[in-house]
Amino acid sequence: MSAGLPGLVVLDLDGTVTPYSNSTDQPSERVRRAIAGVRAAGVPVTVATGRAVWGALRGVHALGLADGAPLDIVCSNGSVVYDVERAETTHRVLIDPGPAIRAVLAVNPAAGLAVEDGTDGYLYNGAFELNFESSFVGPADVPTLMSTPTPRLVCRIPGDEGYVSWHDGRRVEAAALAESAGLAGLGYSVEIGFSGWIDVAAGGVSKATGAAMVAADLGVDPADVVAVGDGNNDLPLFAWAGRAVAMGQAADRIRAAADEVTGTVEEDGVAQLLERWL
Repeated sequence: MSAGLPGLVVLDLDGTVTPYSNSTDQPSERVRRAIAGVRAAGVPVTVATGRAVWGALRGVHALGLADGAPLDIVCSNGSVVYDVERAETTHRVLIDPGPAIRAVLAVNPAAGLAVEDGTDGYLYNGAFELNFESSFVGPADVPTLMSTPTPRLVCRIPGDEGYVSWHDGRRVEAAALAESAGLAGLGYSVEIGFSGWIDVAAGGVSKATGAAMVAADLGVDPADVVAVGDGNNDLPLFAWAGRAVAMGQAADRIRAAADEVTGTVEEDGVAQLLERWL
C-alpha cells in the first residue's frame, strides 16, 4: 500500500470500535470523529463483523455510517452482505444446518442452538441462553432448526455469562466440541468465539470473502484496503487486505498476523490509526 489515503477501511465492531462490555454500541467521540474525518476525505468506511444484520446495524448507526450514503456491510462473518441505504440483503450464502446440529448434539446433547432467520433474529432451542444483546424471533424445536436454511448456525456450550471476551478459557471447550463433532470435515466453515460459542457457516466463507465483494463494487484493489480487527474471525480479512491492523489488546496470534498494531480499544486504537490521514 502506498503512503497516501487507503481506498477502503474495513472495521470490525466488537473489541475494535467498542469494547465487548459496551452494551450500548456507542463508540467514543474520538472514534466517531476520526471515522467521519476519513470519510470526509473521500475514503469509504465499512464494517465486517460476526454480528448478524440486526446487530451490525446497531453498530453502523452508532458510528454515524447510516447517513444515506451508499454503504454495504459484511455481516455474519461474511455469509451476508447488506445494503444499508436500500435496507436489503445483496448477498447471502445459506447452509443446511441439519448435519452440523446432528453432529453437535451427538457430542453434547445439552448444547444451545440457534439459526439466523433472515434479518429478523434468531430461532433457538431451549438450551440457548438469551443472555446477550440481540434479536430473537422465538423458540423452535430441533427438527425445525435442522430444516431451516440459514447463513449461520450458532452452537453454545451452556454457561452463565453472555458473550464476553474475558472468559477466553471457554474457547477451549468450544474448540473441543467443534473438533469432536467433526464440523470442518462436514464441509462447514467454523469460527470459535468467546464464552463457549461456535459459529458454523458455509465452507470457504469469511469476512474476507464478504469484504472482497464490497471492495469490488467500489472498484478498490485489495492492496489498497486497510482492515482493523481483534479476533480469530479477522485473520482471513488480515490475509486478504493490503494492510492489516490489530488492536492492542488482541491475542498474540492476532497481533502476529497483522502488519501493525494500534492502541487498545479502550485507548481508541481505531482513532489513533485513522487520525494519521486527517
